[in-house]
Amino acid sequence: MVMATYTSTTQRIGRIKGQILKHAIHTSTVEISGEVFNQPVKMGDTVVFRQVVPFGATAAAPNTYSTTAAAHLIQEGSTPPSESLVVLDTTVQVQKYGALYGYTEKEDSLGEDDVPGWMTEQLGERLGLVRELIYIGALQGGTNRFYSGGTTRLTTSQPVTLNLVSRITRSLASNHAKFVRAAVSSSGNYGTVSLQKTYLAFGNTDLQQDIEAIPGYKPVSDYGSMKVAHEMEIGCVGSVRFILSPDLPKIIDSGAAVSGTTNLSTTGTNADVYQLFVIAKDAWGHTAFRGLSAFKFNHIPVGQVDKSDPTGERGYCSATFYDAGLVTNQGWMCVAECTVSTLL
Repeated sequence: MVMATYTSTTQRIGRIKGQILKHAIHTSTVEISGEVFNQPVKMGDTVVFRQVVPFGATAAAPNTYSTTAAAHLIQEGSTPPSESLVVLDTTVQVQKYGALYGYTEKEDSLGEDDVPGWMTEQLGERLGLVRELIYIGALQGGTNRFYSGGTTRLTTSQPVTLNLVSRITRSLASNHAKFVRAAVSSSGNYGTVSLQKTYLAFGNTDLQQDIEAIPGYKPVSDYGSMKVAHEMEIGCVGSVRFILSPDLPKIIDSGAAVSGTTNLSTTGTNADVYQLFVIAKDAWGHTAFRGLSAFKFNHIPVGQVDKSDPTGERGYCSATFYDAGLVTNQGWMCVAECTVSTLL
């Protein structure tokens, strides 16, 4: 087992000690767009969500339906035939996640640094990213997909464009998707921030220059009294607001050949492909279990003697949590794949 020992970091005793420098910290983004499904504990690890399919729709296509007024006419003296309901179940299994750091008694007693404190801080930041990756993984499973300049990932050949944004919003509208009017606060609690009607789009920060080049793009500086949904929001195109993070996915060298184009490529052969998640209201969510969804931190300090450590040589810092993300309505979100332009 790897542990922080006295020699893991160079001791600065007898030297001028500079300040502890800042390090990169993840900022959660997609979490603000998901519903929070509060669940009871001690009821198992599998949650089954259920929705009623509207009349005229099917479980395979629950958002579009076809019917007529004539089909609902009642003839004088006649009882209309009775009908049943169609329901659609969505199942998700909750998983446990966590991380463990260890350190030695010598490091704690003779080392200069507050290693347990650093470990606890790193656990919070590290698992914050893990939680975001769980939600991103759920969104990546979305089946309502669009490809800029192509029909598959391998043929994706264009950056995000006005045409791509328009195709996405048309799809959401035809699926009876509702605008997001409130987003979960990015402050870490379960409060909400009120918004003007909008769809929320989440993508990698490499997309910014191509988004800003879309005709009709409006930066947040021109919003006036309109509130931003998130500190990482850069602006909007029509009813779509763009929120970017360097932690959102890209798939290197997976698009069309870059020869004769300005598309960015890691190796210079095929374009890097970036995923953009466009979310409407009630499209996805994540589970929340009382006392289990929040990070549970534990610190076993050195000096606690037991049969596995009879001389109290080791200390541990850990954190765990339970969670699961799921798309609850495939037609109310879109996964768009596009390239980005090379910056010269």
